[in-house]
Amino acid sequence: MHVQFDIERFLPYRLNRLAETFSGNFARYCSQNYELSWSEWQVLWALGEEVHATAKAISNHSGLGKTKVSRAVKALDDRGWLERSTSEEDRRFEQLRLTSEGRRNYNELRQLAGHYQRWLETTLDLPYRNALDEGLLGMEDAIAGGLLTVPGTGVSR
Repeated sequence: MHVQFDIERFLPYRLNRLAETFSGNFARYCSQNYELSWSEWQVLWALGEEVHATAKAISNHSGLGKTKVSRAVKALDDRGWLERSTSEEDRRFEQLRLTSEGRRNYNELRQLAGHYQRWLETTLDLPYRNALDEGLLGMEDAIAGGLLTVPGTGVSR
């Protein structure tokens, strides 16, 4: 029996579409003062939270490709929001940190993100939001545990 493929039920498509919608809405919410790409936002967040200090670490954590992270780093550097210095441990890497202007903008965006999150939490029906949170945590745990790797190419056609 041949099962008909339905793109509307394809999980990667659905997750990407939702992520694009939410991140686009957040960008419009912040647009009166900021025009950041999602990649720039993720780099800014990693540096603002002092989670990672190299482009490679940000790329590994965020899931963004190295090229997107490099472009985001350059864009934030061009704005004067971050500074770079060669790592003393490994000269192939640059240490990244926010400038005082970058820190100020990060703090403002962090506040806006908090307001946007609270709006989402009050707008989305509680059972749906809880189910989504649980589902996302489960998928993140599965990925971290290596359970969601790419399947072999022996998929029947």
